[in-house]
Amino acid sequence: MTISCAISEEVAAEERCSHPLAAGFAAADLAWERCQEQAALAFRAGDAATAARLWEQTLAIAEQHFGRGDPRRAASLTNHALVMRRQRQDYQAKRLFEDALVAWDDSWRWIYLMTRRPVDAASQLRHSDRLEVYGPTARSAFGALAERGRGATARLERYDELPAGGLAAWFEIKPRQMTDLRKLLAAVLLIAPKRA
Repeated sequence: MTISCAISEEVAAEERCSHPLAAGFAAADLAWERCQEQAALAFRAGDAATAARLWEQTLAIAEQHFGRGDPRRAASLTNHALVMRRQRQDYQAKRLFEDALVAWDDSWRWIYLMTRRPVDAASQLRHSDRLEVYGPTARSAFGALAERGRGATARLERYDELPAGGLAAWFEIKPRQMTDLRKLLAAVLLIAPKRA
């Protein structure tokens, strides 16, 4: 069974029409999330080959569509580093783990600019001078969440210790709307899970 998370313009347009909650967000956001979910499920089930292929796709999506400091980029680097290590490509794995840790460290910029609601093109035009960003208390909590993602990456790098419970927690608390909080939660919770 071949699973692909490639994004086409037709798929992006269909996604925006069929899922109004996702309107205004790039198809890349949904493609990345779905790929991460499928890869994590495959990895947990013991299908390392499918997980590796999907994590490679999520890294390509993250590098092409997400900016510096986006925690999804850090999660993608982490998962791809794990794949490289399992394939005994230790030099590449070490470099990717280092890049992932730097990406987690850079996520404070992204967290600082997190908005409360989905921002679509129409609302951006009407309210371009004001975006509802979170206050200091919420940003501090989100920073702690990103630190949890960084910690998971560091444990994977040092001890090959896979996080427990992230995948189950993700499916339990996954927000309905595609918001910045949902993106951060996905990045932290969809790092390679322990096998069931």
